[in-house]
Amino acid sequence: MVIRKKTKNIIFFYIIAIIISTVSALAIKNLDLTNYPKPFVSKDILNSIIIVGENAHVRDMMGAIDVATSIGLSIQPMLDTEIENIKEQNIIIVGGPCVNTAAAEIMGWPQKCDKDFEPGKAKIKLFNTGSNVALLVAGYAVDDTVMACRLLANYGDYYLSGSEIEVAGTILDGFIIETVE
Repeated sequence: MVIRKKTKNIIFFYIIAIIISTVSALAIKNLDLTNYPKPFVSKDILNSIIIVGENAHVRDMMGAIDVATSIGLSIQPMLDTEIENIKEQNIIIVGGPCVNTAAAEIMGWPQKCDKDFEPGKAKIKLFNTGSNVALLVAGYAVDDTVMACRLLANYGDYYLSGSEIEVAGTILDGFIIETVE
């Protein structure tokens, strides 16, 4: 009788764990940029880190700081060399795989680091990392990355939707925003 009760308890907690992980996975899978800055900020508290490449241009760091301050945070972005496991928490990655190892890892270590980028354009893309989310903000060149950071820093002025958008234009002009399906 005691063994049955323990077995029932174990099965009950196992089922609860499966339900919780399934709900969490579905919530992350259905995330899109419409809800930005969620899940990176929850109840005005940072729920993530911002990562910039150690060898990136200083303007990538400035773009990362713009993104952080736009969501009401005064934080210092971390360098990609300071992070051991990018899947342990929600992250915002600034800069592409040519200058940021976190971006290279989240993109599957592409053989040609600029393979998915075009001059004059940038991407803002969500990645599911298991129980967390990564947001890549990167362009072909530093000006393109800064353009995407500027757009994200002013997210309230734009309608963002989908799990990936492409941004074109310049940091001085208006942006052309296209949802990538």
